Amino acid sequence: MKFWQELRRRRVFRLAGLYIVGAWLVIQVADVSFPAWGLPETAIRYLFIAAIAGFPVALIFSWFYDITAQGIVRTEPAGEVESVDTRLKRADYVVLAALLVVGVAIVLGSVGKIQEEIETESGIALRMDKLAHSIAVLPFTNLDTRPDTGYFSDGITEEILHRLSTMGVLHVLASTSSFAFRDSEETPASISDKLGVRYLLQGSVRRDGDYVRVTARLLDESGFQVWSNRFDRKLESIFVIQAEIASTVSSEILNEIVPPQALPEGRTTENMEAYNAYLKGRAYFDSRVGNWKEQAQAAFDRAIELDPGFAPPYAGKATLVVNTGFGPHWEEARDLALESLELDPELPLGHATLGLMLTALGEQERAVESLRRAIELDPSLGAAYTWISVPLRRLGLHEEANAMQDRGLEIDPLNPLLLRNAAPAASRNGNFDRAEQLLLRLTGLPEPPWWIHMDFGTLYHEWGRYADVVESGKNDVRLSAQYGGNLRTENIALGYAALGLVGDAEYWFEVSRGMWEEDEPPINLVYSFAVQGARFPRMLTDLEEAEALVATDGPYDIPYLLTYGGLAWIHLGEAARGIEWLERGISLYQQNMVPDDPPGTIDYSLLSQHWGSDWGVILAQRLAFGYRVISDDRGAQQAVQFLEQQSSPARLSTYPQNLESLALTSVLLGDTESALEYLRKALDLGWANYYGILSDPAWAETLELTQFQALLAEARVNNDRQRALVEAADAKHDFRAEVERLLSAQSQPGP
Repeated sequence: MKFWQELRRRRVFRLAGLYIVGAWLVIQVADVSFPAWGLPETAIRYLFIAAIAGFPVALIFSWFYDITAQGIVRTEPAGEVESVDTRLKRADYVVLAALLVVGVAIVLGSVGKIQEEIETESGIALRMDKLAHSIAVLPFTNLDTRPDTGYFSDGITEEILHRLSTMGVLHVLASTSSFAFRDSEETPASISDKLGVRYLLQGSVRRDGDYVRVTARLLDESGFQVWSNRFDRKLESIFVIQAEIASTVSSEILNEIVPPQALPEGRTTENMEAYNAYLKGRAYFDSRVGNWKEQAQAAFDRAIELDPGFAPPYAGKATLVVNTGFGPHWEEARDLALESLELDPELPLGHATLGLMLTALGEQERAVESLRRAIELDPSLGAAYTWISVPLRRLGLHEEANAMQDRGLEIDPLNPLLLRNAAPAASRNGNFDRAEQLLLRLTGLPEPPWWIHMDFGTLYHEWGRYADVVESGKNDVRLSAQYGGNLRTENIALGYAALGLVGDAEYWFEVSRGMWEEDEPPINLVYSFAVQGARFPRMLTDLEEAEALVATDGPYDIPYLLTYGGLAWIHLGEAARGIEWLERGISLYQQNMVPDDPPGTIDYSLLSQHWGSDWGVILAQRLAFGYRVISDDRGAQQAVQFLEQQSSPARLSTYPQNLESLALTSVLLGDTESALEYLRKALDLGWANYYGILSDPAWAETLELTQFQALLAEARVNNDRQRALVEAADAKHDFRAEVERLLSAQSQPGP
């Protein structure tokens, strides 16, 4: 009783009440104001934690001290004590200093946590810094009475953007990022923040017969109009219009006139129909929707037919050919790229396309040379930065490759192609957070790319986050339904398979197969499910169909069917058949790329050169294991020698999927100690591929060892934890029913 009386006498209860009321008011204000300020609501949690942490500090202060008109004094002791000296002593200053330090630490800690929450909250990408003299050219609005001519206004926009970038005095974002905000209702300030630029160039284009009116407006980062102008010209002088606008804009920003340079003759055309056809081809190529390849090729062919001296369509067609995959068409791509450069020796896209083709043919040094020239000629050519990173990595120049990707992201921060290549590079460098942030940039676009959630699924799969794979797969289905395309359920099925939920995996696999429109069975999917330990009847049916196709002369991608099918057969325990398929498939690929290679042989020097290092290792691992099963010692030895070269310390990586691959290589090399070490590192990073490694025949003997069983048990715990999360989510929401509704809606006839 005396203790409670003492608390009242020392006014502890009063201060506690005032503290609680004050903290409550602060939290209420934060609850209302944080969303208005763009701060995440989860940041309020840290205010609440800080308030709780500060409460004991306030109570301690109230017990020992009072705040009076004369300042802070010691609380008078209980009892009738005369002439008590309540002035602060040296020990009191020490106590007050300690309380102050604790209080400041609590405040700074909460502020730091709130800032961290702002920057890294899931689903919100980090804000980009704005560089000096940086500008984004937004797609000019098409005011033509014929709305199907929007590509014409896009062409004007891109030519103006190119003019600005080649002047060397501005930091100009590439069109891929700025065009993402076509018809966006976001404010200029918001677009400026997302693109990381200080200026925006907007405009409109209206055609009327042989005349065109171009209106351009320069806005600063707050949306204030700095400059505007209107240009009325005959269509025959369209290239002069573009140069004039670029010069005027740059002089307004930098207060100096930048004289426009005359475009080379091969880059211009007096035939406006040819120019229109080229722009149509570019529009189809950039859209990657429907039969874009056929439409783009027809448009490029039409442009070349109308003006054989116009260089850009040749480069555009070469890029189109390169994007069709492997095959003897490389000579066609090379000839098209070279022809574009004969017409215009300084055409950036011509040099970039030539570099991409040389990369595929294994001429890495020449590829780097061509791509460097393309970037020199047009620093805003975003695709060149990601294309050049491939040959640089194959030459072992990883730091320069990373620098090129970073530079590309500076000038084109929302370019899907750049981000789609930079994110895996970050993941494979062991930086999961950066990889995720790079992909998150695209989720904030008015129209996120259709493949974004597929790439999230790949990233999560690499890091053993299978519950997130399932969730990203569900988001992928919703996005594809929004775009009106087929519902892609492959990642959902793969996530369930990785978690050992076989029934669910098979259900979603069948849904995915029902969406497959190609004549060829999806053997790459069969292989992917075999890797995860899935064994569905439909997988064997697909392999049998593939076997029937490879025996025909039909228009099928035989090397693809044989290679993926061979890998699947080995995973399914059919080593002899798998080796037969792999030998044929790899040999056909090699003959397509190097026609002089003798048929029926495997040139291991070409595996990494043409397939990429990861796929080269996968192929060699399965060949080494398969050859051992069928007692082909010579074949096994050749594969093992290749793996020894690929397992050097310089090639080590720090993400779980790669560490598992390094562990398997160590097993095949007879080094179980290193295999154990790699799996331990993978586990520490979240590796959970329990069912996949358990069903892999290449691991069978090794997993019988006690130390590997212990590691596998840890992976099982992680896997089971994620499995429980997925099962709980499914119990809460019936996603199967949601998909059935989406499929039913798609099957309904339109209005």
